[in-house]
Amino acid sequence: MVTCAVPFMASEDSDALTGNSNLNLNATSAVLYVSSNSANHSFTFTVEDAPAGTQASDIHWHFEDLEDGLTIAYFSDSTPYVTQTTGFSATVYANSVVAGKTASSIEVVAYIDSAHYASAVVVVYPSEGTTTSVFHYYFQIDSTAYNYLVQEELIDTPDGEAILPSGYTMSQFNTGFWITVDNNVAQLSTFNALTALQWYLTTNGWDNTFSNYGWIEDLLGLSSYPGDGGVWYYWAQYHATGNGTAAEWAFNNTTLEFITTAGESYIGMIFWGSPDAEHMPDFPGYPAA
Repeated sequence: MVTCAVPFMASEDSDALTGNSNLNLNATSAVLYVSSNSANHSFTFTVEDAPAGTQASDIHWHFEDLEDGLTIAYFSDSTPYVTQTTGFSATVYANSVVAGKTASSIEVVAYIDSAHYASAVVVVYPSEGTTTSVFHYYFQIDSTAYNYLVQEELIDTPDGEAILPSGYTMSQFNTGFWITVDNNVAQLSTFNALTALQWYLTTNGWDNTFSNYGWIEDLLGLSSYPGDGGVWYYWAQYHATGNGTAAEWAFNNTTLEFITTAGESYIGMIFWGSPDAEHMPDFPGYPAA
């Protein structure tokens, strides 16, 4: 399987992350936008399990550089900018993106002492409308939907089952996982959610057929099937919105070919029994570093 270097998934960043030890935050990552008009201009991280007797002044927060510098985010949205603070919670504000990049990343760290610390990754974009050079895709095959189709012998493949790519199990697809496509790796002259996905699928040998503009005709041997009560079993497509407990899937109201922006760059490809576009599957959380 091909992996691509991106803010959330880069191995060099992951190796350098502080991680968690006897402490946890309310989110492992957040996506922020420099634009102050954005609902996601800031996000509040909170320590969830501090030891008994811990005081607010005992918990310190600071940033760690993930090769994009320490000025892309602050703990204050006014002058002077604040790079350290204390308390059970700390609000991180997006400040800037490194020149020449469409996104930059930084690590926020909360610590009490050498035995109690936790961290999260913050990815900063200029705005939701920024043209992205990175797409993240979350793949999941709902086990209830899949087992029903197998039992009813509705899957039109030689074995009557999904065609899984080499190295994957159905259990992995049932659980769900993120993959990433960075155009610094793919080097596509036209980069959108369709071309990025097709590049990944072709490079990694995933069985797929798309119609014009990015409608999925078949992916891994699974297409579209009518069910009872108006339910359709198919690859529903979503994009992530919000952060923390407010993060959720929003239905893609356009096809993949026309998705090009940072605000829609975290995409869910979920095969399940969906009654309509108003019902969303559970959001799994943004990809952790």
